[in-house]
Amino acid sequence: MEKTDINSMLLFLAVVDAGSFTLAAERLNMPKANLSRKVSQLEASLGITLLERTTRTQHLTEAGSVYLEHCKQIKAQVELANASVAQALNEISGELKVGMSVGMGHEILKPVLSQFMQENKQVNFQLSLLNRRVDVIEEGFDLVIRIGELADSRLVAKRLGRVSRRFYASREFIAQHGAIKTPEALANFDVLLMSSIQKSEVISLVNESKQCDVVISPRMRVDDYIVLKQMVMDGVGLAILPDYMCSQYPEKDLLEPVLAQWQLPAVEVYALYPKNRIHLPKVAAFVAFIQAVFSERLSQR
Repeated sequence: MEKTDINSMLLFLAVVDAGSFTLAAERLNMPKANLSRKVSQLEASLGITLLERTTRTQHLTEAGSVYLEHCKQIKAQVELANASVAQALNEISGELKVGMSVGMGHEILKPVLSQFMQENKQVNFQLSLLNRRVDVIEEGFDLVIRIGELADSRLVAKRLGRVSRRFYASREFIAQHGAIKTPEALANFDVLLMSSIQKSEVISLVNESKQCDVVISPRMRVDDYIVLKQMVMDGVGLAILPDYMCSQYPEKDLLEPVLAQWQLPAVEVYALYPKNRIHLPKVAAFVAFIQAVFSERLSQR
């Protein structure tokens, strides 16, 4: 086996992360042919195929999957080595990969992200908005924002606040159907559900020390809060929405809470990151930024 070039390992990792040589070459700003040659040379030096590729697809071999994990570790160590110098110079720089839900991304991060980018011009930001639970370490995220309990001991959790949720309807819907005065009455109306959050058709509502379980037959299930909120504003039905999604204009003028004193149990929201990432100035800067953003936004009603 020939001596392996670390840069070739990082190029291989970039190809896998991008999902194709074409996209990886664009991100790396290098010719696709050069990138393909580098990976082929890496495979030749190892004496094994890492990526099985056709004109349309590429797939990791079993050996490639094992090798990829070592490449990720090396990349992390390279970043930490570079960060040790950058930290001494108090420099916030490098690629920052962040993941969060589509709804939070649009409602909370989008209005303020340009501020972070303007203040940290040496940071290259990669934002993934997705409505699924990601593996922070395996998928190479520096930080993700997630609702719920921390289950991975490899991660550090920084609490960002508490999300309150209740039923909302459009003012037009209320005017047409009349006020809803009891939780039990919800069963008589068209209810729209966020399918990834509310699996059951039994909704548990709380009002201080009181609790009421309501059985509903949802008219619609959707896996995106943006679509769900739009359906509510259009008067299709009523739905459980986070308060932060309904506290600003124009939603504040179009929507109103149904049974305002009855809520679903509040849920905690966290910033999660691998234990070694907080030593990177870019991550520390974003954590501080996002803490302030969430503290302000989640306090609004």
